[in-house]
Amino acid sequence: MTGQMMSPMQRVVTTLSHQEPDRVPVLLTLTLHGAQELGVSIGEYFARPENMAEGQLRLREIYQHDAIYAFFYAAVEVEAWGSEVIYVEDGPPNAGEPFLRRPEDIATMEVPNVKQSPSLLKVLRAIEIIKARVGDEVPIVGVVMAPLSLPVMQLGFDRYIELMHERPELFERLMRVNEAFCVAWANAQLEAGATAIGYFDPVSSPTIIPREHYRQTGFPINQRVLARIQGPTATLLASGRVLPILGDILQTRP
Repeated sequence: MTGQMMSPMQRVVTTLSHQEPDRVPVLLTLTLHGAQELGVSIGEYFARPENMAEGQLRLREIYQHDAIYAFFYAAVEVEAWGSEVIYVEDGPPNAGEPFLRRPEDIATMEVPNVKQSPSLLKVLRAIEIIKARVGDEVPIVGVVMAPLSLPVMQLGFDRYIELMHERPELFERLMRVNEAFCVAWANAQLEAGATAIGYFDPVSSPTIIPREHYRQTGFPINQRVLARIQGPTATLLASGRVLPILGDILQTRP
């Protein structure tokens, strides 16, 4: 073990390099907790990037964890398409009614411009503020939803599962649109100052779809997308099972 205290960035990089750091890195994925620290509502907290950035920075001062989580809420992505976001007092904002009212709407959907979307610009601004404060001392983790998982909010879970199996031509178009969006969104966060991207893909878990179906869908999709993200990524399946496809996941990143 080194006798010198490491910065959070050094600690995380050393650990990922399979070397021994000064101590075990602690990565806390704190999200809504910043609102309570600032004494504002969750709606107020996410309304201004300055609030979110300040909340995350204060939480790091308190807990001294080794990375800052720049995640707002999952529905921020479909908000870029015009979807409603529902706020509650004691939980995360959730996606409202899916903006794709019927599968046929997929044929005309277009990729939103990340740099012109008010919801996404708030995230990017928060990352910029955090980066200006911590520099390269603390890793900043951005988040994107994988193309295979985003349609749960775009279309609704039941209609999406039906589309996956019954409308291959529309499923393929939806994936191509989502791939373009995911790459642009991930790279915009990296450009704003994020160190790495958390790539959330719960639908790929065998908890939701069989491995055979994942091999035909999520696996090649993720290979294409991850090859185009210009920074480190970590694939996360939320609370879904991972071991049955762990070997596959290891092959998705070049």
